[in-house]
Amino acid sequence: MPELLLALDAGTTGARAMLVDPAGVVLGIDKRPIASTYPAPGLVEQDAAGVWDICRAVIAGALAAAGRTIADVAAIGVTSQRASVVVWDRHSGRPAAPMLVWSDLRGMDAYRDLRAAGFTAWPQVPSAKLPAAIALSGKPAADLQWGTLDSWLVYCLSGGAAHVTDVSCGWMTGYFDYAGGRQWNTGLLDYQRLPESMFPALVESWGPIARTAPTVLGAAVPVTALIADQQAGMVAHGALERGTWKVTYGTSGVLMANTGDQPMAPHFSMPAEALVFAGGERLFCIEGMVITAGSLVEWMCGALGLFASPSVLEAAAASVADSGGVIVRPSLAGMGAPHGRFDARGMIAGLNLGSGPAQIARAALHGIAHRFRDIADVIEKALPVPEALPADGGLSASDTLLQLQADTLQRRVRRHAVPEGTAYGAALAAGLGAGLLDAADLSAVVRYGREFHPAVTRDEADAAYAAWRAAVDVDA
Repeated sequence: MPELLLALDAGTTGARAMLVDPAGVVLGIDKRPIASTYPAPGLVEQDAAGVWDICRAVIAGALAAAGRTIADVAAIGVTSQRASVVVWDRHSGRPAAPMLVWSDLRGMDAYRDLRAAGFTAWPQVPSAKLPAAIALSGKPAADLQWGTLDSWLVYCLSGGAAHVTDVSCGWMTGYFDYAGGRQWNTGLLDYQRLPESMFPALVESWGPIARTAPTVLGAAVPVTALIADQQAGMVAHGALERGTWKVTYGTSGVLMANTGDQPMAPHFSMPAEALVFAGGERLFCIEGMVITAGSLVEWMCGALGLFASPSVLEAAAASVADSGGVIVRPSLAGMGAPHGRFDARGMIAGLNLGSGPAQIARAALHGIAHRFRDIADVIEKALPVPEALPADGGLSASDTLLQLQADTLQRRVRRHAVPEGTAYGAALAAGLGAGLLDAADLSAVVRYGREFHPAVTRDEADAAYAAWRAAVDVDA
């Protein structure tokens, strides 16, 4: 009998597949990059067909790495970055326009229009960009279907049989009926003159969702989880109780906390979100985003050319005791919560004749840590959060960052044993959906590696944080 769990995780800069056994042990993983194009300032696009090709390749790669075949897979979980727009022809099933990535800001004017008309909207969400994607297709809306990337991937996995998304993804589109809580906002669809037939059906986050087409993967495998990436990360930490939280250091960074069965919005930049709707239970969450986290490191290693790789940057940052007065504001694409300043840009300040790459590297990591303190300070006033902060994501491999995070928060920071938390969480969610795992099993499955304790006093941490905030003009 097949018993393994396969996760498909399509992020902004790469896709990965992970094969996990019912005890939570990772058996195989494969990851490949996804390229973006930038046709103009503020515009970010990807090729949806190309992303699907990459996803098929990483599934094959993960199975090969584990020495298994698709016949060994009992269930599949799908997760993706949440607010990208994919539009495809309902007759051919082919993408009809470039995928508009979540960070694409072409919807700024539409966002302001929606807000003025009384609808809930943010610049990055699909409700501010779907009309633009339809215009790019050159086709009538009635001939199209659309979804966020998760919806497109399940559509492809099922051979076009399933056009679905879950509430955790649907919530982030701007089209969800937040007052009613269970369907699309028909008033907004009418306002934008969009047929509901374009929209995916809303399903629970785990349970029976779809089956893969045998012509696609070689077998009909149940898809039993479909969940947004950060929410999947919460599953990876077993954070399904009110007040539990986690931080993910990815391309962007997200600090998310479970608010239980009641939606909560402690700050205008941190609205209530759906965490998981499953088995008739509804859990909500809040999150604060550092828009530029891992992407700051990639920029310093790529476009800026200061370091050969993230590991070289980490070594440089660890080689000095402090930044020598250099301060970095990690906001190359705006400042997220709790500032909501999408026009803000990155800043390197305090340079002097003694400054070198090592000081800049340490200041960059310290800047990311301080940005998460901005968010943690808001969350801990609203919820009874645990003393320790669990962490995952690619940048969580940085000992320097996690130590600086523990210092500025004056809390323990625990690194997940599986840094690819979103993929791992999607696999565990697939196990929940298939009945192979129970929520009570998660605490036994989830494991942690190194734990970081504050190495400075609270007075020292507060002074460093205050100096950083003053230097980067956070409140301007």
